[in-house]
Amino acid sequence: MRCFWTVILAGTLAAGCARAPAPVQDVDLLLTNARVYSLSWAEPALDGTPAADAPYANGRWMPDASAVVVDDGTIVFVGTTEEALQRFASNQTLDLEGATLLPGLVDSHTHFFELGASLEQVQLRDVNTEEEAVARVVERATKTPKGEWIIGHGWDEGAWANRYPDKTLLSEAVPDHPVFMISLHGFGGWVNQKALDVAGITADTVVPSGGEMRLGADGQPNGLFLNNGVDLVEAAVPEFNHEQLKRHALKGLFQMAIDGYVTVHNAGLNSAHMRALEELEANDELPIRVYAMLSARDEPLMRERIARGPDQIADGFLVARSVKAYYDGALGSRGARLLQDYSDKPGHRGVSGDEYGFDKALVADAMRAGFQVGIHAIGDAGNRE
Repeated sequence: MRCFWTVILAGTLAAGCARAPAPVQDVDLLLTNARVYSLSWAEPALDGTPAADAPYANGRWMPDASAVVVDDGTIVFVGTTEEALQRFASNQTLDLEGATLLPGLVDSHTHFFELGASLEQVQLRDVNTEEEAVARVVERATKTPKGEWIIGHGWDEGAWANRYPDKTLLSEAVPDHPVFMISLHGFGGWVNQKALDVAGITADTVVPSGGEMRLGADGQPNGLFLNNGVDLVEAAVPEFNHEQLKRHALKGLFQMAIDGYVTVHNAGLNSAHMRALEELEANDELPIRVYAMLSARDEPLMRERIARGPDQIADGFLVARSVKAYYDGALGSRGARLLQDYSDKPGHRGVSGDEYGFDKALVADAMRAGFQVGIHAIGDAGNRE
């Protein structure tokens, strides 16, 4: 008798579903036939072993869904394509044909203004030799009027630390344009003789505290600047104007959007950067969200923001609640503050503190005002201090 009623009940439910199918919901976007990795499973163990509920077996990861449904800016469904098509309808249905679909990426430390600018500059990120870098500058010089600055970006001051270039080859190959080659992390600058002449830099030039200007056998600047010494050349390069900064911001942000990022944290923005971003946000032009880390080196900006306090509204595309302070340099430029001497530079342990632009009182004021403070500290001594 118990079995009989179970069958009857099941039949009744089935009949009920047949008579009143669930209504199809209209939505904004329907993504189907994808390899979806929702990342909704638990964190891995400390040794890296995937969680028990992770879609992982026999050493291989597998997608845990094939469809995603979005309505009014919110993901309302993650599951199979079959169920999504049964429950939802949309004028915008995309068959992803097996493409991989992931949650949007968030970059917690980037420099998208520099990225945007670098897209217009001589690209050196994949260059391994001085000769190849100079060849790229020579090619750009053929398209640049004489006397105009040529800017390159991306040679790796860490990978090149024991074979830093000088001005010799660059000056011979490109004598009529001032050339400034910014390193990958910004702690190195490489220039030709024309740039030294335009900047008025000689052996008698005073190098900023925490910086280095390398000299050649003739006692003159050899074209290489490290840590705060890079500022000597940057001061001579024409500053980007407001419209250029906006263009660089958009180029960098759109590139990151193409690469899958939905939010970026930009580490160290000055007053000019913030003016550009605020105008772009006001005009609804920012393509992805920006979490702004204000530069503690820009005291006027810091004093203004400390008086205002950190942004409280987090639903816009621009929010400034953080500050970046700079305590020491980088390893490749021998600027990171170490507990022991650099092995190839006896008596030298890097640069830090006041000599590297770290204003403790200003940083303390920012913390008291409620700002989150991130401190650039690369060396073991820098971190300890």
